[in-house]
Amino acid sequence: MLCLISCVLNYMAWVVGWVTLVVVTLKVVLGPVYFESLRGRAFAYFMEYLAKEELRKSLQQSKIDLFSSMKLIKSSDQELSKKNALNILEIGVGTGMNLEFYPAGSRLHCVDPNQAFEVYFRRECLQKAAHLDPDIRFVAERGESMPSVADSSVDVVVTTLVMCSVTHLDQMLREIRRVLVPGGKFYFLEHVGHPSGTWRRRLQNVLSNSGFWPAVFDGCVLNTEVEEVMQTGGFSQVDCRSGLLLDMQMQPTSAPLSGAALVNPFVYGELTK
Repeated sequence: MLCLISCVLNYMAWVVGWVTLVVVTLKVVLGPVYFESLRGRAFAYFMEYLAKEELRKSLQQSKIDLFSSMKLIKSSDQELSKKNALNILEIGVGTGMNLEFYPAGSRLHCVDPNQAFEVYFRRECLQKAAHLDPDIRFVAERGESMPSVADSSVDVVVTTLVMCSVTHLDQMLREIRRVLVPGGKFYFLEHVGHPSGTWRRRLQNVLSNSGFWPAVFDGCVLNTEVEEVMQTGGFSQVDCRSGLLLDMQMQPTSAPLSGAALVNPFVYGELTK
């Protein structure tokens, strides 16, 4: 048994090492700017054609539950309030997998650092955004700095599967507070690291800290920790829950796990400015 485990670990180390070497070599040969552009296009293609539908099915019920309270929010904009619609900012919109959950008539402003997502996002809008205000904006910006969004201008901010690739979470939370109206809500659904000291967390650490996982998945790290930052982020109310995504349902963190479960557990909930 020990021999088998040793062989598996050696094989994983070999794969991680070679992929990391290839990535570093490409970055040197192509130059960092062109490499990042190429990686961004490749990741957007991967998300659209290989990952989108599986993610949609896996997270559908969790998103229905999370966003159900959005219909109770009254917009600070009188015109939108009459229609039970909202001003919404989505950070890291990607291919647009949250469009269907937003209240009818809402105005949507989206930011994403990966410009390559826009073509897929616009395609998704044609299929899923007919109920929204047609003037949907997509701006290539990071969540840590959003000059395209005015102070106190949005009722709701949304992120899903975004914080894993955010380097300065505290700065992004400050930006979210800046753009939210008083009493505005920040909805989030994010994968984070397993508890420290577990073998799954050690595996997440190796894949993330080696640079392997971020290089392949456009900056994503598996061992992100966000709960403490949210608790101290200056919001008036913090509703931060955690769970394991198993069989397309969010289960308690005590639920039995099988395999490495690399993209687990999750934190989700809402923060109020």
